[in-house]
Amino acid sequence: MRVPLEWLQQYVRIEAGAEEVATRLTMGGLEVEGIEESPLGPVLDVYVTPNRGDCLSVIGVAREVAALYGLPLHPPVPPPSSEGGPTAEQTSVTIKDLDLCPRYAARLARGIQIGPSPAWMQARLEAAGMRPINNVVDVTNYVMLELGQPLHAFDLDKLAEGRIVVRRPHPGETITTLDGEERILTPNMLIIADAEKPVAVAGVMGGAESEVSEQTTNILLESAHFNPLSVRRTARALGLRTEASYRFERVVDPDGVRRALDRACELLAEIGQPEAVPGVVDIYPHPIAPRTLFLRVRRAAELLGMDIASHVAADCLRALGFEVLTHAHGETDTLEVHIPTFRSDITLEEDLIEEVGRIYGYENIPETLPVGNTTQGGDSAEGRFIIRIKRLLAASGLQEVVTHSLGAPSFFDAPDDAVRRVAIRNALSAEVSGLRRSLIPSLLEVARHNAARGQHALSIFEVGRVFQNEGIDTIDTVEYVAVAGLLIGELTEPGWQHDVPPIPADYPTLRGIVERLLGGLFITNASFRPLGELASFLPQFHPGRTAIIHLGNERPEGVLGEVHPRVVAKLGLRGRVYAFEISLAALQQATPPEGPRYHPLSRYPAVTRDLAPRVAVSLPYAAVEAAICAANVPLLESLHLTDVFTGPPLPEGMKSFTLSFTFRAPDRTLTDADVNDSLARIREQLEARCGATFPA
Repeated sequence: MRVPLEWLQQYVRIEAGAEEVATRLTMGGLEVEGIEESPLGPVLDVYVTPNRGDCLSVIGVAREVAALYGLPLHPPVPPPSSEGGPTAEQTSVTIKDLDLCPRYAARLARGIQIGPSPAWMQARLEAAGMRPINNVVDVTNYVMLELGQPLHAFDLDKLAEGRIVVRRPHPGETITTLDGEERILTPNMLIIADAEKPVAVAGVMGGAESEVSEQTTNILLESAHFNPLSVRRTARALGLRTEASYRFERVVDPDGVRRALDRACELLAEIGQPEAVPGVVDIYPHPIAPRTLFLRVRRAAELLGMDIASHVAADCLRALGFEVLTHAHGETDTLEVHIPTFRSDITLEEDLIEEVGRIYGYENIPETLPVGNTTQGGDSAEGRFIIRIKRLLAASGLQEVVTHSLGAPSFFDAPDDAVRRVAIRNALSAEVSGLRRSLIPSLLEVARHNAARGQHALSIFEVGRVFQNEGIDTIDTVEYVAVAGLLIGELTEPGWQHDVPPIPADYPTLRGIVERLLGGLFITNASFRPLGELASFLPQFHPGRTAIIHLGNERPEGVLGEVHPRVVAKLGLRGRVYAFEISLAALQQATPPEGPRYHPLSRYPAVTRDLAPRVAVSLPYAAVEAAICAANVPLLESLHLTDVFTGPPLPEGMKSFTLSFTFRAPDRTLTDADVNDSLARIREQLEARCGATFPA
C-alpha cells in the first residue's frame, strides 16, 4: 500500500518527517518497507498483512499513526444520504445470494460530463500507484484508496431496465471484462447483472458493455460488501487480480458501504459535477453486528510481561476506534470492548492484548529474564529409532547423505510412476518440479554427481521422507519415511598388497548390510523373496538379482537388488549399482519392544559338522534356511553357508550348498548321538521341503 505523506497529513495533523513516521509505524506492527519520492513528496510503501484489510486505505494508516502519536483523527465526513428517495424510484437492487453479498448499495448521478479529474486528485492517485483515467473513474479509485471501500461506476443508460441484480451466473454465461477479455462464468461465482445480462464480476472487475465512456452522462455508483472467499476463488479462477479484489479478499468494512457512496458523490460535486440524485438504495437485510470481547487487565499484564493500568489499556484501544467500557471484578479490572466492523481480525482476548502492547509500545516492555520450570527434553520414539538405524548403517561402512525432497523425473522412475508422482503446481524449474517417490533416485543422483568428479566408488545411505499419490484417480498424498542405501564401485581401496584385488560391490554384500541392519534391530522373522510376478512392477531393477523384503507378513515392505543396467547406462555410471529401500514404519513395527534377553555363555565345547545338500539350481537359499528352521533343533547354535558349487560332477540343473552347523548345549558336553540325531532331523526337513539329496 503506497501512502503519500501529504495525503496522510490531511487526516492526522502530524509534523514528524517520513523517516520517523515509517519507524513508528514499523515498531507498531505496520511495517514500512521503504520510502519513495514523488511530486507530492515522500510516499510510504507499507506492507499490509492479509489480516489487516483495514490498513489498505489512507484512513486506515492514518488511524494507526494517530493512535501511535496520541493525536486526533480527522476522517472525511460526507453529507449522509437518506434511504429511498428519488433514487429508489429510478432504480432497484435485488440480491439473490445473501451469503455471497450481504450488502449492496447504489446511488445515481445524472448530467455528468466526462473529462479529466483535477490536478490535485491525479497527483494523489499517481503517487499512490494508480493511473488517472477520467473524473468519474478517478473519484471511485480515490475513494477506494482513501476509505478502503472499492466502488464501481456503471453507465446507467447501458443497464437494461436501469436496475441491478446480484446473482450467480446462468450456465454458459460469459462476460467481456474491462480488459477486453471474454471470461467464462461458472455457477460458483457471483456477478452483477442488469435485467438481461452480466455487467460485472462481483468484487473483481466490471464489464466492458456498461463501462463509463466519453458519451456517458448518467451513472449508477455501486458500493457493496462481498464474501471474501468468493472473491478470492473467482479472481483465482479467472486469473484476475485487481485493486478491488485485493481488498475484498481481505474483508472490507460492511458498515463503510454507504459512507463510501456518499463520499464519492461529495467529491463529484466538489470537482464541478452535478449533485447526485437524492436518496440511496441500500439492501442490507441482516446487518453484521459488532463483536464484543472482554479483556482482563491482569491477563494482559501476564502476556505482555509488564503491569499496565486499566485506563491505559482502555485508552490504547479507544485510540484505534474501539468502544471500551470498564467493569471492576474483585482485584482486577475487566474491559468490555466492542469491536468495530472494520477490524474483523480481532476475535480473541489475546488479539486485544496485542493491540494494547503495540500501541503502548513494545519498546516500553521491560527486559526481564524468563521465569519457569525447566523440563528435560528428549527425542520422539521415531527420532530415537532413526538414530539407531543410522548408527547401524554407518557401522556397516555406509556414509549418510541428505538430499532434497524436491526433484525432477528420474531415469529410475517406472512408466506409471508419473501418475503417482506428486507434482508441484508452480515449480520454479524442472529440477524441483515434484516430490520424490523414492530415495533411490536421489542416491543415484549423488552417485552421478560424484562420478562426474572422478569418484566412482560409493557406499551411502539416507533416511528421509517420500511422497506419492495413492492411486490414479485420487490426489490424496501419502507421506512416509524410508530407509535406503546404495553401493557402487569397489568397496576397498587398492593398496601395496597387489596380490589382494579390490572387492567390488555385489548383491551378497548389499544383502549382508540389510541383514546386519535387521539383526541390529532384533528382527528375526524377515525373509527375502525373488521378484517373480512383481518384476513387471519394478522394471528399474534387474529381474534376476533383486529380492523383495518381507518383515514377518505377506506384504512387501522393501526391495534390494541390482539397479537395471539400462538405468545405469542412462545415468552414465560405471559398473553395477546395488540399492535397497525399506519403510521405516515397517521396520519400527517389526522391531520387538525389548531386545533379546541375556543368556550366559555355555561353558561346554561346540561341535561343528558340515552338510552338502544337492538341490535344484532354481531353488533359492532362503528355502533351505526355512527348511532348517522348520527342523526346530534346539542344540543348533549357528548356521553358515560356506560354498555354492555347480557343474560336473553334479547333474545338470543341480547345485550343492556347503552348510556348516555349530551345535552346543548350555548344560553338558554333546555326544555323537546328540549331534547325529540333530543332523538327521535337518536332513529329513531338507529332503521333504527342498527335494535335497546328499552324496554317499
